[in-house]
Formats: sequence, C-alpha cells, structure tokens
Amino acid sequence: MKSVLNAQRLIQLSQFHPKLQNIWYLVAAVTFSVCNHPQELPKLYHYALALSNENADIHRITLAGKCNDMVDNCMRRPDLRESIINEGFQQPSILHSTITRKFRESILKSGPLAGLPKAINGLHSLKEYTPLSLLPSVSREIDPWHASVNNCRPYMSNEESKTGTGRVEEDFEDREVAMQRGLKHWNSIYNKVSQRIINNMNSSYPDLWYYTLVHVYGPLLSNDEVLSAQETSFIVIAALVPQDVNPQLKGHLRGALNIGCDREAIEAARSLAILVAKWCGVTWHADIVKL
Repeated sequence: MKSVLNAQRLIQLSQFHPKLQNIWYLVAAVTFSVCNHPQELPKLYHYALALSNENADIHRITLAGKCNDMVDNCMRRPDLRESIINEGFQQPSILHSTITRKFRESILKSGPLAGLPKAINGLHSLKEYTPLSLLPSVSREIDPWHASVNNCRPYMSNEESKTGTGRVEEDFEDREVAMQRGLKHWNSIYNKVSQRIINNMNSSYPDLWYYTLVHVYGPLLSNDEVLSAQETSFIVIAALVPQDVNPQLKGHLRGALNIGCDREAIEAARSLAILVAKWCGVTWHADIVKL
C-alpha cells in the first residue's frame, strides 16, 4: 500500500494548530487507524518521539525528513529494521515512554469505537516500530489451553505485564468500581441528556447499554491512568469523524466541552481528523457536524 504520509505532511500535522501541540499526533494516529491505514503510524510515532527531544522544535523540518526516510528504509530492508529502530533509544527519556504509552492507549481506546480488528492492526504496526527499550514488559507467554484446563486467568497479572492502567489485574470488586467510574464519566460527558440517551439505548436492546457501560466506559474510556479524560475526548472525536456517524460525533463534541476541553481545541481536533481522513480517501454522505 502506497504511503499517505511524507515529510511535508508530518510537518503540516505537527503545526496544524497551537491548541493541539501535545495531542496532534494522537488525533492523527487514531484517525489513520480508523481509516485502516495502520502503516502510517510508525512515521507519526517516530516524529513525535523526535520532537520531544531538547531543542527539536527548531529542527522540525529536518527531523520530519529523517523520520520519513527512516521508516521507508525499514520497509525496504526489514532485515535491518530492528537495528535501525533501536539506534538512539538505549536509554529512552521519560517523555519517550509517556508518548509511547499514550500511542498504545489511544489506539486501544479506539477499538470499541471503530472495530477491534483495526485496533489490533494499529497496535501491531506500532509494536513493529517501537524500540525494544519502550516495548511493554512481558515476562512470559500466555498459554490459553493451560488456562482453560486449570481454570486460571487467560491473561497475565499486572506484575508480569506492566501497562500502568490496572485493567489487567482487576478482580470482581475492581470491575464494580470501574463500572461506577464509567457511569460517572458518561454523566460528565452527556450531562442533561444522559438519561435520555441511556434509555434510548436500553430500549433498542438492553444488552447494548450493558455492554457500553460494563465493557467500554467502565474499564476503558473512563480509565485516566495514561490518557486524561480530556485527551480521551479528543481520541473519541478522531475515531468518530471518519465513520460518518453524526449523531455520535455531535454528542461527543458537546461532551468534550462538558468535561472542560477548550472549544477552539475541539474544533481543531475535528478539522485535523477530517484532513487525515481525506488523505486516506474517506468520503461522507452528509456534512460533518460541528459545535
């Protein structure tokens, strides 16, 4: 598949709007993932890492070219990819680690909004270009057959697979807490129309509301260990823009305001997602709703 991103477009995204200075790459990454272009994530990721270094901003143009060429070289020479990617990341900074975790969390949170297969492909593409020093800590492989026979967890405890979110190690009591947290997050977003939306979903199919609260808002969207509530709102907007789902997008644009996001930043995130989606060839049946 022909690459959508080049050095010029990386620069354009990074300078899209001053209110998106610390989240532009996450909005773009989620949009690319939802548009089924996971191959673009490595360039975004490495450009974001490069710009986080000291005095990098004055070399923004040069760094865009270097990151673009680096990923292209890795694609042409997969046998050299690991050595190329790991160069310069023997001792990654705290900011490198933070950016990496936010990339992973953003794509994961887009899964129930745009489809698990796209999130899987996006996270796999990101993993393939993540330096070894920034990959998640996994001490052993999972054996689902052993787990099913011995009635044990078919996933690792948080001590064995560190994500920092607490999701992996939660028990029944934790899930109850997460569900209440999810309901609080839902009410913060939808505010006065919360009850109406819940009952519309429940009347459509009770399992729809149950799934939304217990499996999406509780453990995932309301979890703010990696992404804040405001950052998650921008991720949700980016995931909805390419899908031509105006009712849901309208609710989350207003919801972003309800939880304290800046109006100008919300509009900028919407516009950036539209730009990326157009690069990916997305078309819409109607005008895209705005605030």
